[in-house]
Amino acid sequence: MPTAPKTASESQSHITWIVQPEDLNIHGSLFGGRLLSLMDKCAAMAAMRHSRRNCVTVSIDKVDFVAPVKHGFLLDLTARVHFTARTSMEIYVDAWAENPLTGDRKNVCKAFFSFVALDGDSQPTPIPPVELETDQDRQLNAEAQARYDARKKSASDSRRIVKK
Repeated sequence: MPTAPKTASESQSHITWIVQPEDLNIHGSLFGGRLLSLMDKCAAMAAMRHSRRNCVTVSIDKVDFVAPVKHGFLLDLTARVHFTARTSMEIYVDAWAENPLTGDRKNVCKAFFSFVALDGDSQPTPIPPVELETDQDRQLNAEAQARYDARKKSASDSRRIVKK
């Protein structure tokens, strides 16, 4: 049974990474897939902190690559739970690149990751609700609820088509 609500800040997670040559594409900037992998790990940590369960990624929504990240730059990722359903949660991940020589920072990517918490038999299990703390949490929550409702409707519509 889920515990009492947890605040969004209780699950917030961070990763800091320095971009190395093996992280680069042929254009000399960070591979988008490498960035998504790091973002997924950061989101997974937030999901596990929130649920105190093993969790799996079920979808990635609205990935926006805003700017390239160069070799030697520092990459700061922050993940925060802003929406929960019975067994799933949506997590916003924000990525910032920093030139370590000048301190200049810019947002380079943002995305929404959906996770499901699993019990000991690898079955979806209930999670605590999230307690929203900031205006951004509340805005992201409202948007996530709309995406969640649309996914549920789409799944329901698909099941009706298959049954015909």
